[in-house]
Amino acid sequence: MSQKAILLLLVTISFLTSCIKRNNDQLAIVINHYSKDPIDSLKLKAAKFLIKNIDGLKTLDSTSVAENQFYFDVLDSIYRSRGINKNISYTEETGAIDSLNKVKKLQPNSPVAKYTDEKKVITADFLMKNIDDAFYVWQTMPWSKSIPFDDFCEYILPYRCIDTYSLGARSFFLSKYKRVIDSLKNSNDSQDCFKVADLIVKDVNIWFSENVNMSIRYPYLSTTKFSNLLKGRFGNCLQTNALKVTILRSLGIPTALDGIPNWGNNNSSHYCYKIIDPVHDTIKTFITNRNEFIKTQHIFSASSYDEPTYPNLPAYAQVNFGRSIPKIYRECFSRQMNSLAAIKSPGDDIPDYFKNDRLRDVTSSYLKTASVTLKLENKNSGQKYVYLCVFDNNIWSPVAWARVIDNTANFKDMGKNIVYLPVYYSQGQYYAPGSPFLLKDDGTTKEIKSTPKTENVILHAKFPCRSYVLKRFSYFLGGRFQLANKADLSDTITVRKIKNIPYYQTEVKVQERKKYRYLVYQFKNVPVTYISELAVYGLDATGKEVKLDGKLIGHPGMYPNTVDKINDGDRNTVFSSKITGGMDPKLIKEVSPITYIGFDFKTPKTITKIVFTPASDDNA
Repeated sequence: MSQKAILLLLVTISFLTSCIKRNNDQLAIVINHYSKDPIDSLKLKAAKFLIKNIDGLKTLDSTSVAENQFYFDVLDSIYRSRGINKNISYTEETGAIDSLNKVKKLQPNSPVAKYTDEKKVITADFLMKNIDDAFYVWQTMPWSKSIPFDDFCEYILPYRCIDTYSLGARSFFLSKYKRVIDSLKNSNDSQDCFKVADLIVKDVNIWFSENVNMSIRYPYLSTTKFSNLLKGRFGNCLQTNALKVTILRSLGIPTALDGIPNWGNNNSSHYCYKIIDPVHDTIKTFITNRNEFIKTQHIFSASSYDEPTYPNLPAYAQVNFGRSIPKIYRECFSRQMNSLAAIKSPGDDIPDYFKNDRLRDVTSSYLKTASVTLKLENKNSGQKYVYLCVFDNNIWSPVAWARVIDNTANFKDMGKNIVYLPVYYSQGQYYAPGSPFLLKDDGTTKEIKSTPKTENVILHAKFPCRSYVLKRFSYFLGGRFQLANKADLSDTITVRKIKNIPYYQTEVKVQERKKYRYLVYQFKNVPVTYISELAVYGLDATGKEVKLDGKLIGHPGMYPNTVDKINDGDRNTVFSSKITGGMDPKLIKEVSPITYIGFDFKTPKTITKIVFTPASDDNA
């Protein structure tokens, strides 16, 4: 090595040594602080619990995502200017962000988030403040006094549940909800964590929204520091539930963060908060993953769509009433010694999801499960572990693991009524030592094998139609397609009133052969209208049927779901006539007195047909 390289190495070693010494000094301060007085013996145990489990934790380096800070600052200023404890609408959020990008001529990219060793940045003052505040709520709140110490350590004491957290969260939320806390201390419900938590979460849902559309539209805002969640007041399901966990823990309510690595019949992962109070736990039934209209949102959020089916659907329509769950894992603060990350050898290559050594399998607390024993078809090739994957509509995603013993693997507590594929994993690649199989409702398996036989089929949809999508379709009932020649539409004639729920793209034949200049879709007295595409066909000068071009008229739509979306050729963009919370008509707010959209063809045309597509999952 050159002298320069040796000098650089010595400086690096010196720096790392000083960091380790500083860190150890900070942790030693905490231990020493609680060792002085026997009255702090429990706090000393709590401090040791935290310090023991800090090793291996990474925390977001907020400077790595600082370039997008001004978006959150602008949203925060909007909230503060109004002085209200409620969220702004999706229209206002997107309008503010898009205006910033337009004015500043920005084309933002997602920042490369960096993470640092938590042990290097955590301070003694922060840990001691966190411990003292956690003990205060545990020992003074009527709903937490009976919580065992072990549960306190895991579900109240931790200062974080994701890789970004706020140094002052406990004090902030304790102050924010002081009035609620004071009102509950002497009530009959003060011993019930679930009822207290329900009151708090209802308030959180007023000023904070779980909005997947924001994450999709602005991916560069998805990774941010904890304090920006309070500024932007929106987040994905992980951020939303981490926020709720943080708030509830700050108030002495023992709360866990539970997650699904991937739904069994849908794409993406999902998370929810879970109150740890066995005495008052209201969950008396378990999720079966059967495709039936049963509400299970109270067991695990987003697991059921809570919408009934509708009559007069096409005979081929298959309706799905919920998302199936293969596995549920709890994100613990303490290391889980039975996790794959904890038991694997240093050189073992495992999927990213299972590199988390804080995962605890809690599937059997939510689901009716079954164990699966697989005899693997091909030889092991030295693999120690095999995984079960579910199909997320794009890739196979691993959700469970098992040791391979004598070419056999046993998977415990698997969600039923799901198709799984067994795979090995090596260097980022999966390969299957067996066929996919359906884990049936009775706990038996049905292997799915390919055959040389050819079969002709007609596919109407890629997946069963989700029942909440049918609800969007149902908003077309009572809508009318009309033709007119006068600009004020006073001479309209109705060529079709929608009496049955349209199922994805729908064609309306027009028998009227008189020429008309205007075509409109009239949605007066309809709860809300969502249209992704609207096309009109007519006869050209030669009598040939062609798609007609026209100027858009009528309701402007709710930004960003504006009227131009009905003819942009993209079924994933939508015109919305009103703003609503979660498609709930009770929360709909009027935004325009105009009750139609349509086309002005400039000159009268002979209209032959109308083709429209309701807002959907683009599944047809």
